[in-house]
Amino acid sequence: MAALVALPVVVVTVLGLPLAVQRSDEALRELAHTRASEARELAPAAVEALTHGERAGLRQRIAEYQDRTGARAHILDAQGQSVGGALCRLSPGELAQHKVVRAALEGQSTDSSDRQLSTFTQELIVAVPAIDHGTLVGIVVVCSALDDLELKQWTIWVVVAVIGALALATSGFLAEPLARWILRPVRYLEAAARRFAAGDHTARVPVHLGPPDLRVLAETFNHLAEQVQHQVTVQKSFVSDAAHQLRSPLVALRLRLENLEPHIEPDGSRGLEQALGEVDRMAGILNALLLLARSESGAQAAEAVDVLAVAEERVASWRLVAEPRGIALTIDGEGDLVASAAASTVDQILDVFLDNALRMAPAGTTVRVRVVEDGGMVAVQCIDAGPGMSPAERGRACGRFWRGAKVATGEGSGLGLAIAASLARANNGHVLLQEAPGGGLHAEVRLPAWGHLPSVALPSRRG
Repeated sequence: MAALVALPVVVVTVLGLPLAVQRSDEALRELAHTRASEARELAPAAVEALTHGERAGLRQRIAEYQDRTGARAHILDAQGQSVGGALCRLSPGELAQHKVVRAALEGQSTDSSDRQLSTFTQELIVAVPAIDHGTLVGIVVVCSALDDLELKQWTIWVVVAVIGALALATSGFLAEPLARWILRPVRYLEAAARRFAAGDHTARVPVHLGPPDLRVLAETFNHLAEQVQHQVTVQKSFVSDAAHQLRSPLVALRLRLENLEPHIEPDGSRGLEQALGEVDRMAGILNALLLLARSESGAQAAEAVDVLAVAEERVASWRLVAEPRGIALTIDGEGDLVASAAASTVDQILDVFLDNALRMAPAGTTVRVRVVEDGGMVAVQCIDAGPGMSPAERGRACGRFWRGAKVATGEGSGLGLAIAASLARANNGHVLLQEAPGGGLHAEVRLPAWGHLPSVALPSRRG
């Protein structure tokens, strides 16, 4: 709006001020031209008075002229002496010394419209030579007050100012709807770009709003979004289809390997077990790929999740794995800790944390799970007493197919933390990996809090 209003202001200023000055100068010139013409009309009567002494007729003409125009005419002889006429604001002596009068005595017809007015009074003075048969016999001086001219000039300035103000008011009145018309498609484009960057690949921009250039930009954005959506869909479909198609051969391969067991020599049993372990590991990688593809689809709607209830249920299930290994598994949390997340998000992320923690924690230690609320976020923390990770390892741990140096050969798929980070991002959250106090790893997922919800809407924590 400022840009749309500034241009009319500049235009009105650049054009209006010179126009007002020009019109004021033209008014002064017109008045000077009129008074010069009137002085020339009085010149013949002045010649008669100066050459034949007919001053009665001259006085009559001057009186009539003064009544008719409001200006004052005065007659000077060739030596600049006053012969008669109405007095100007200047005395006859001062009038004779005026630059315009001296120029007329030299035979030049001139006026003071160049603003070389008397220093004693604001008065327009016009002097015209009175010539008889080529000889200068005197001059006719016409003095005109500038009161009417100043009023006319002020009127010109007021008219220009009013027109400029109306133009500015009109531009100001039209600036807001014009700015909205121009910027509305830009705001739609910005909102769509933000949604698209957040994972909503269905975001599109209306193509019938705004100037033609922005409509073309909107069509280009929609075309680009469709292309990206198509490529992402093809990629996810490929991962999902490939994982599904590979499941059946892996199951068949495992069955064939198990059927070979009776025909394997005792010294080959170890190799068969390793082959079966690799098949199981490959099946785990395929299942992780399927889960990763689903986490990146962004198709699930957020809902209110009682995080503490989910964490208690998962901890109870993983105790069946922890107790045989001599690892204690505890949970801590109070209050209605409700997060905004898609279904099965919290339990899948916590399964990744607990799987890694129980795999790395030594016997006789404790793996602690905490659920807390901090700054509008609900955090689920899993703290173990294992060897932990270096800062460089923590920076790479959420990458796909990354496995730490301390992980035993054949264990894990390298996709667990990548899946947890992807699920957190899909729900406007994030995963943090830190060094735990006293050693070990502090894995944490932070999800947006749902807010204050009625307790009846939450599932029971105790079943």
